[in-house]
This record gives sequence, C-alpha cells and structure tokens, in this order.
Amino acid sequence: MGKQRQALGKGLGALIPGADDETLVPDHDTNDADGPIVLQIPVENIEPNPHQPRERFDEEAVEELALSIRDKGLIQPVSVRRFGTGYQLVAGERRLRASKSAGFETIPAIIRDVTSDQEMMELSLIENVQREDLNPIEEAKAYRALIDECFLTQEEVASRVGKDRSSVTNTLRLLALAESVRDALESNQISMGHARALLGLEDTRDQENLCKETISKGLSVRRVEALVRNAKNGTAIPKLRPAPQDPQVASVEETLRQRFGTGVSIRRQGKKGKIEIEFYSMDDLDRLLDLLQG
Repeated sequence: MGKQRQALGKGLGALIPGADDETLVPDHDTNDADGPIVLQIPVENIEPNPHQPRERFDEEAVEELALSIRDKGLIQPVSVRRFGTGYQLVAGERRLRASKSAGFETIPAIIRDVTSDQEMMELSLIENVQREDLNPIEEAKAYRALIDECFLTQEEVASRVGKDRSSVTNTLRLLALAESVRDALESNQISMGHARALLGLEDTRDQENLCKETISKGLSVRRVEALVRNAKNGTAIPKLRPAPQDPQVASVEETLRQRFGTGVSIRRQGKKGKIEIEFYSMDDLDRLLDLLQG
C-alpha cells in the first residue's frame, strides 16, 4: 500500500466540496502548508465507519465525555475521509457520539486523503488501536483484520501500532478462548490475567467451567493459574461449592427483586460489596432509573 498522502492546505474549494462554507481550524501542532487539514464539519454529514473495531460503547463513559466537551470543548479532532457528498468517519466514533450528545452541530475533523477501501480499513484500525480505549478482544480482532484483510505481518502490525510483536501475538491468542470466556473478558467480569491463564486449557469446555467458577467465587489470577497447572498435570479441576448465603442478604435480595421487578444480586467481600440490578432493554433501564429516582 502506498504511503498515505497529506492534502495541502491551499485550494480547499477544489480539494473538498463545500469547504468554502466550513471553518478552517489551524492545526495546533504546525502552521506550515503541509500540516493536516482540520475543518469544522456538521455532524450530520459524517457517515459511520464500516470498519469500526469497537463493538461495545459504554454509554455512561460517552455521557461523561459529553459533559467534558460541553465544558472544555473537543481537544482531539476526529478523523474523516471525503465520501460521496459528505464524509466518512475514520476514527473517533466515541468523540462523535459524545459531541452529538452534547448538542454540538459541528465537530473538528482531520481530513485524511484516503482513496481505497483497503487503505481506509488499515488507517481506521490502526488509529483506533492507537488512540481509543479498546477492550482486549476488540484489539485482538483489529489485529486479526489487519493481518487477514490488509495483508500485514505480525511484525508490521506491531510496528504500525507502536507495540512489541510479543504483545500483538499474546493479544491475538485471546481469540482462541471459548466464546463465553471472550464475552466475560469484554464485559470486565474477568481480567486479562485470568484470560491468559485460561488459555492454558485446551478444552474450551474446561475454559468455560473454570471461567464460571472464577466469576462466581471471585478467584484470583494466581488461584486460576494454579488450577490450570493442576489440570495440565492430570488433576481434575475441582467443582467449588458456593458459599452458603447469609439469610439476611437473601431476604434483602428478595425485597429488592419485588421492588424493581427484575433480577437483583448482592455480592459481599468482607465488609464491602456491591448490588447488581439486571435490565434487559433501554426501556427497562429507564423504568429502573425512574424507580431509583423516586
């Protein structure tokens, strides 16, 4: 793939349709003519990125970013390419969503000179891996896409995203986990340390069973590693018995279930703990928020 070209800052009307009606924002890192083009673009003119590696968006985090944008503005522009009569997002979907939520009609965007879909995919995946807070599975899928669809080697992927090849290799290994284990990692029910330990089990059913035990019993990474070592040495992974529940906690759970009309669980860790309230749709979440707010 050819080296990505940077569009010059002169002749915007010829380079970008409608540029005369948009505000040019000087790049804060450079004032020369070869700096990237940064424009204020209407958010409604930006199409989503078909190669977006992020599969899950934390709506609470998006709203927190929206509050920050309302207060201080958007510090880091999104990246787009010219597409049809408008633009297509290259990187920065969370920033775009937060800007829309904050009520902004325009957003600062760097215009990338991208012509082919393959170049678009490569640039999009690399920018997202470098700049966005992807979860480990999303990052692994992005690496796999760069290898399979952009024909890069692991060494080239590592070089482009600024990481060691071993880091890329270890992240790619996460895709060998059972699907339910990958889901648990994506939802932060287990950590990267737990996931790497579970990779030591070749049978995906063993991975799933130990993952469930890890979540239900709050097993440490060292405990999971020890159980995996035992399994490799021929010792069956023990079925851990659930601790008997405190009758008072069980009573409170039942009261809360009736109050909210959904599943509620209380998890205790010493004197601390947390209450988990289940919801099954955004309407259901709105219903619960109304109840919580009285």
